[in-house]
Order: sequence, then structure tokens, then C-alpha cells
Amino acid sequence: MTAEWLLQRVRGLADMSLRRRALAVVLAQADPAVAAAAAADLLERAARRGDDPELAGGLACFVHAVADLDYAARRALYIAARARGADAVARLLFDASPATAETEVVAKLLKPERPLRQRGRPLTLGERKSLARSGRRDLLMHLLRDPHPDVVRILLDNPHLTERDAVALAASRPAVPEALAVVADHRRWSVRHMVRRALAFNPHTPVHVAMRVITTLGAADWREITVDPHLAESLRAHAADLLRAGQPRRG
Repeated sequence: MTAEWLLQRVRGLADMSLRRRALAVVLAQADPAVAAAAAADLLERAARRGDDPELAGGLACFVHAVADLDYAARRALYIAARARGADAVARLLFDASPATAETEVVAKLLKPERPLRQRGRPLTLGERKSLARSGRRDLLMHLLRDPHPDVVRILLDNPHLTERDAVALAASRPAVPEALAVVADHRRWSVRHMVRRALAFNPHTPVHVAMRVITTLGAADWREITVDPHLAESLRAHAADLLRAGQPRRG
């Protein structure tokens, strides 16, 4: 089974959310061996032809869709991918990670009250969430440093947020891993290369989330990832596999 089997199921759907949901349904109902073979072919073709927008879009859709599968469907697809030696596909089906931030650090970042400015009074989470809906740039610039996932989620939906702001959120550290996962899953910003790159190189991004993000990058980024000592060994190995997949076939 080839990548075309997956691509034809989302072709014609312009909205990313609809494509993602449609593909998740297909993956949950399909023969796992068929789906795994198609996914492996899609990943390999996208790695070799990174300038093909349909392949890149299809791979991005697959990466998001697998996150929506329930445990049984994900496990069946994982077993099928491992059985055919498609380890790069199998890694995309993990839904848990080792901790990427210390518990004490995360607890401190999630304190219920936090000042907006260095010498300002502490604001409650509710107050900060309300301010995150503001159109004032001065407030948004301060809130970009707020690590709480609920604040980050509202900021990402704010129409006044720029790509540069979204990159800053994706690159922030120390960070709450859950907040970075929110950025990675956002329908508007997750498609931006610089946002995905910032998430991939942020050691606080949950490993299973970073694995999926890395898959949607390109050879230049993969080469950097393979030698980045701040990233998990499994991420460096995944990037190396993607580089090998992108090499022209011999013979």
C-alpha cells in the first residue's frame, strides 16, 4: 500500500481540522497493516521530496491524526509498523514521554498568582487569562512570558498575536511541557515552520510531541537535531532515520 491511499482520503479537504479528523477516522477503521504500509511510504516520500506540498501536507495531517487515535487503534498501528520495520512511523504513535522539566520547576511556573510586570502586584490566573484576550501589544508582550498552559492557549487564539510571538512561546524556557504541547497542536500556528522548529529544538517539549514535530521538518533541521546535545537521544535517532529515509534509493 502506498502513500496515495492516505492522500486520497484527505484530498479536497482544505480545512486542516477536517483533514485531521477525517484521517483519524480512516486510521482507526483501517487494517493496521495497510495503514502502516501507507504511512511508511508517505514518510519516506515526504523525506525525499521535501518540496512537494501535497506530501508535506499529508504527512503533517497524519502526524496530527495519530494523536487523536484511542489507545487500541494506536497500539494496533504501532504493532503493525514495528512488524514491517517502520520504526520511524512507530515512534510517532507514542503518547507518553519521560519528564522534560523538573517537577519543582513546573510547580513554580504553575503558581496560581504571577505578576505581569516585575514590580507589579501578583495577578490571579483568571486575571491573566482575561488580559490574554486583549489587543494591547504592551500587555501581550508581558504575557508571552506567562508559562501557564491556559494563558498560552488563549494567547494563541488572540488575533493580534504574530508569528514572531508564537515562536517566542514555542522557544520559551524554562517552560511547562503541557504549554508547549498546546502550541504544537494549535491549528493556526502548528503549520508555521519557524514555530515547529522552535518546538523541536526546545528540550522542554514533551518527547512524543517533539517526535511528531521533527517529522514535519526538513533535512537541514534534521542534521542539526542529530548533533544537538540538549535534545533526547531518541529525538536525535529519529532525525537520523529521517535523513536516511530522504536519501535517494540505490539501484
